Amino acid sequence: CLTGLVAVTAPCASVEPWAGFLIGVIAGWVYLTGSWLLVKYKIDDAVDAIPVHMGGGMWGVLSTGLFSSLPRLEEAYGITDHIGWFYEWGRGSTNFNLMGAQIVAVLFVIGWVVGIMGPYIWVLNYFGMLRIDPLEEKVGMDISRHKGPAYVSDADNTEHVMELEQRRSSRQVYAAERSWSGRLSSKKQKAHEETNQDEPAVQDEEFNA
Repeated sequence: CLTGLVAVTAPCASVEPWAGFLIGVIAGWVYLTGSWLLVKYKIDDAVDAIPVHMGGGMWGVLSTGLFSSLPRLEEAYGITDHIGWFYEWGRGSTNFNLMGAQIVAVLFVIGWVVGIMGPYIWVLNYFGMLRIDPLEEKVGMDISRHKGPAYVSDADNTEHVMELEQRRSSRQVYAAERSWSGRLSSKKQKAHEETNQDEPAVQDEEFNA
């Protein structure tokens, strides 16, 4: 349903009702195919945003070049020279201008996103910042990052939560020990322990004397 809404956004002013219905039906299959591909290639997209917005959006832009009718285009934009490709066939024309423009738009958006976000994602992945810790994935970011469960956790997840808490506690202790104040405190404690060890020996020498 949502993919159909995304798909019909681009051509909503230039297509007939029957075409809008057909665009929505095809968008449903675009979503199902995209969601299946995510699972097949193990792409992390928990809310299926890729098939809904990318798949549905691409199909919507392309459908504008296929189904835009002359009356709708004239009423909405005052355009009569270039109409949907299917309608061009109907009037015996091979005019591909509108469809070609839609294809160029899709390719431009893909190129812009890959060119801008590709290096950014590569850098994050290189420094190990693209994904969170696997244990945090098992626990769920609602707990690991936002300090509260969004739903009832099962017994297996409770074990993962305890493991995560123990790991964080050990990291905090290590960080405290490595800090300047932690090292200074450690030196003072060590000096105090050495002093306490020397005191009984001094007392024994005084007693023997």
